[in-house]
Amino acid sequence: MGATEQPFITKYPTAVPVMGDGPLPVAPYISREFFEREREKVFKRAWLEVARAEDIPNPGDYRVVDIEVLGWSLILTRGEDGQLRAFHNICTHRGNKVAQHKSGNARGFTCGFHGWVFGNDGELKHMAGEEYFPPGTDRCKLGLKPVTLDTWNGFVFIHPQTEPAQGLRDFLGGMADQLDPFPFDRCTRIARYEATPRANWKVVLDAFQEAFHAIMVHRASLPQSAAAAPNPSAALTSVRFHGPHRSLSAWANPDYRPPEVGMIVGKYGPTFATAKDQFPGINPNRDENWWFDINVVFPNFFCDTGPGWYFTYNFWPISENRTRWTMDIYQLKAEHAGGLLAQEHTKILLRDAVLEDFSTLEATQQMMETGVLKHITISELEIALRHQMHIINQWLAA
Repeated sequence: MGATEQPFITKYPTAVPVMGDGPLPVAPYISREFFEREREKVFKRAWLEVARAEDIPNPGDYRVVDIEVLGWSLILTRGEDGQLRAFHNICTHRGNKVAQHKSGNARGFTCGFHGWVFGNDGELKHMAGEEYFPPGTDRCKLGLKPVTLDTWNGFVFIHPQTEPAQGLRDFLGGMADQLDPFPFDRCTRIARYEATPRANWKVVLDAFQEAFHAIMVHRASLPQSAAAAPNPSAALTSVRFHGPHRSLSAWANPDYRPPEVGMIVGKYGPTFATAKDQFPGINPNRDENWWFDINVVFPNFFCDTGPGWYFTYNFWPISENRTRWTMDIYQLKAEHAGGLLAQEHTKILLRDAVLEDFSTLEATQQMMETGVLKHITISELEIALRHQMHIINQWLAA
């Protein structure tokens, strides 16, 4: 049986890559060999978002970031000169970690093994036992090992290569053009949620890059919000492809009314369920009945935007069937108590929604691993899944 006439048509303002329309193989979601290829050919070659610049605001501030897929522990630190830098968290003497705490403020880092001291510019300041090292040992060459770092709109990215083939802005391309007007600097973090599900990173990521699932998965937290008679399958209003990245606009049922508490707090500030105003950097195609944009930066970072709020996801692979997931929620800085109530509503509603999202992940992974299915059948509603796999295969073949 073929498809019947679609009741709601998604717009594609940018060129759609030739990706085929066949089922997707299950093997990339369960194969250790495939995961190792992703590690080498994708994650070791991509710009990776690791923090917000305001997480390290002052000279001496630092934050340790562990990236399991690379096997790295990094120090993000702001020097006395105000510059943000990234270093491997490793003493150049014997390899011990030099930063033991997850974050803090320090003039430098002292290795707890033999007492070598490094400045927050990476320079080796004190070389304990220097007189006993072989002649010609050059202290100036024994600073912390730097990692390539760049920022865009306050987002801190690192690159595993010393000299990436492409700068960060060029890598982001049309996605950055679309999001540049959004006032990220006027927002503040209001919540962080973390989880480590037993699921492949693509299983987790795919659960957040379509709206089709909202009809079933979010029928408790957001009933009838994303689908109704004019759009019964929660089709996206528009989809844009920006090289390896993609941007999806979700449809909002115009007749949806949040519970009373949401309607009340929505009068005092933007919330995820009630804000519909025009705002810079959102709804790029001016779609009717638009809700929010799902912006996917390849390979593993989301920056979803709405009128007065945005939230991010990071999907960090640990193994072929384990993922570390982080969600950060940001909203316009509150100017009064009502604004704080609106923030609370957003973070609690989104908490409940993502808990529903997580209800499917480990069961999906478990059943994929049975080998019963060799392929999964993907609809146009889930075109983002096809694009993600299409780009991964391109990178693996390069």
